[in-house]
Amino acid sequence: MDWHPLVIHFPLALWPAALALDLIAWLARRPAWHPPALLLQAAAAAGALAGVLTGNAAAVVRRTSALAPAVERHEDWATLALCCLLAAVLGRLGLHLRGQPGGRSMAVWSLVAGAATALLWIAAHYGGLLVHGAELP
Repeated sequence: MDWHPLVIHFPLALWPAALALDLIAWLARRPAWHPPALLLQAAAAAGALAGVLTGNAAAVVRRTSALAPAVERHEDWATLALCCLLAAVLGRLGLHLRGQPGGRSMAVWSLVAGAATALLWIAAHYGGLLVHGAELP
């Protein structure tokens, strides 16, 4: 069974929700909301890892087809997004452990998390083109 279409939707939904919750907690000065946001971020990163692993397993068959360049482009963006998500989660964990979910460090983290969101959506875009048959070599 191809698990990729099932697991990939979790990071696509969880990451933006977690980012929004963390930013709202920061701006509204609600420190109790930061730990749930961090848990959502970790769940989103785990989902992205599962998405990359299941996607790589599913793409083995497609690598020999005419869609190989499109599959590789999708994989490249997804891997880049995963790396950025992991960096953002580790950076956010560092802020949490130091008790500093605010100030300039939170602003920098927000930029990294926003970049991770953009990369995730770009990867999803290319995956959607593959699924819906719009992507031709």
